[in-house]
Amino acid sequence: SLISAVSGGPDSMCLAVLASAYATRRGVNHRAIIIDHGVRADSAAEAARVCRRLSGLGMRAEVLTVSAAAPKTGIQEWARSARYDLLLQAARRDQAALLLGHHRDDQAETVMMRLSRGSGLAGLAAMRRVSFRRGVPLCRPLLGLGRDSIGAYCAARGIAFETDPSNSDRRFERVRLRQWLAGSTAVTGRDLCRLSDVAAHIDDALLAAFGRHGVLPLPQPGGHLCLPAASLALPDAIAGRLLAYVIGQITAALHPPTRLALSGLVTRLRAGRASTLGGARFSRHGDGWLVTAEAGRRPPRIPVAAGDSVIFAGTWCVTSPVAATVRWLGEEGSGAGAAWRFCHGWADVPPLARRSVPVLETLDGTLQYPHLTPYEMSRANARDAVAEFLPYSLAAGGSMAATNSLKQAAASMTSYGASEPV
Repeated sequence: SLISAVSGGPDSMCLAVLASAYATRRGVNHRAIIIDHGVRADSAAEAARVCRRLSGLGMRAEVLTVSAAAPKTGIQEWARSARYDLLLQAARRDQAALLLGHHRDDQAETVMMRLSRGSGLAGLAAMRRVSFRRGVPLCRPLLGLGRDSIGAYCAARGIAFETDPSNSDRRFERVRLRQWLAGSTAVTGRDLCRLSDVAAHIDDALLAAFGRHGVLPLPQPGGHLCLPAASLALPDAIAGRLLAYVIGQITAALHPPTRLALSGLVTRLRAGRASTLGGARFSRHGDGWLVTAEAGRRPPRIPVAAGDSVIFAGTWCVTSPVAATVRWLGEEGSGAGAAWRFCHGWADVPPLARRSVPVLETLDGTLQYPHLTPYEMSRANARDAVAEFLPYSLAAGGSMAATNSLKQAAASMTSYGASEPV
């Protein structure tokens, strides 16, 4: 099934219309979700208006409201994070792909921002047409279309939309870059998107080569991976890209570390020094390295209702049979005599890695150790607590096939309107 994330602007309205048409032709379930952050006084009215608009176009639509209060500072980042939290929860519950309305001009702005920060190959690849976050497939069908084409499509079909005043507010870096690109003759958005395409192609080829030559470590069900020492014999830039991949698998970081930071990590590991970067910890393990989440960076504890599941630390899906709080195991209870020895999968987790495995703390303070099995294998017994390491599930569950299928779907969605100005 498909979920379109709709803000009400022309991009997301165009996306929803194309996705709805595609879903109708293919017999696929589709619905649109609007998030009300509550940041502006009129946000609830706007969300309701967008919902009615989508319903009038024949779509199932729903408004989800952020319950937490907005912070005093960093409101944009908070709103973005809260929006993704609700959308990803809904997509995971529906086992749906989440469709996002990013387009070619958004991609150009992203590449420009990353160039200014000295990003490497993975960073310059920017937004992918298909990616995964918290185990949910994200698809951006409009990534090959420009803002003007999308606006023309909405005009031709009489699709009404909302206008966001922040899109012209020069306090925001993206707005300043957008205005600079609009007046630039030396660099165009198409140039930046071509750069992104080339970077993505090279990056994909590099990761595929890592896999063919046996230097691409696979995530393990216990939330760790083992990096062979031979990986560090690669040329500096290539070793740095491999380490960026490893960090991304362990931490679910949205952006890779800078080239300078990765270069420093390569140097330290070659010297045999344990190190941390981007929330990942590299510890000596045999003749290689054990990579785990940095236990000192403890994510916030998350309550979970009986029989429910929550995403923890961005990389774990924890299912609990009882009301409890999810947290890292940490130092306590990680020793050889702890109750984890009765739970599936724990015996295969190195002692250092156990600290960064989630456990359930029940209302009376008792620790409950979850089975470390893929989610599909665990549902047979509803009395069991289960922690699924999402990067492991993706690696074992055919994410490449899902990626190719969604790429084809994205191409089909946008080709539907080819006779009109898309």
